[in-house]
Amino acid sequence: MIRVICPHCSAKLNAKPELLGQTRNCPACGKPVVIRPVEDASPASATPAKTSPTSVAEKPPPSSSEAMPSPAEASTASFEGLIRLLRTNFYLICDASRVIATWENNGQGWRIRTEHGFASAARNPEKIPSQGDFKLVELRMEHSSGEMQLHGLRVYQLAKRWALNGLPRGDDTICKSITGPGSLLRPQKNAVRAYLQERFMREVWGNAADVLDYLSNDDYHSPGVGG
Repeated sequence: MIRVICPHCSAKLNAKPELLGQTRNCPACGKPVVIRPVEDASPASATPAKTSPTSVAEKPPPSSSEAMPSPAEASTASFEGLIRLLRTNFYLICDASRVIATWENNGQGWRIRTEHGFASAARNPEKIPSQGDFKLVELRMEHSSGEMQLHGLRVYQLAKRWALNGLPRGDDTICKSITGPGSLLRPQKNAVRAYLQERFMREVWGNAADVLDYLSNDDYHSPGVGG
């Protein structure tokens, strides 16, 4: 892997060697970055002015906020997707219309939907679907003065087949199934909003105006909003 530093937000990124010299959008801030090793990277070399005409068009910048990511977020961002789940955030997996799996940093690992509610994926592997159109939703949280508030949402597309088979084996195995940025359709947005209302008090999500707008509007292409 090639180690790259985004000149715009200082996120530390990983890219495959075959992407050397190409331009990809930083998953943390959305701005274009020329894929070059750290020792060659500089603000001048990372501007899109002299890149190939096809590289930027392949991955348009996301419509999310340009805020600088937290150190933990920057260290785990990758051109391939997440390297590991961030322990300060919450994660959901949606199928076409429902939240079918959840994760939070409480030692319980991934929990899968069953007929009796959510239960340990490790203890219910037979409940894990083998194929489908799955989206990994990252609920980005800020923790300040002992309080937690939602401040962003990011969507990742998962592989169509066997993407969830690794859930019983570890928290971070799902990251290997990410194929790129994703987006949510209306039923999925409704399911995520319902999860927020059921799982958290309004003080946690009520001030996240950009996230709430994203979950209620007809934008079915953006990979998320917020920091």
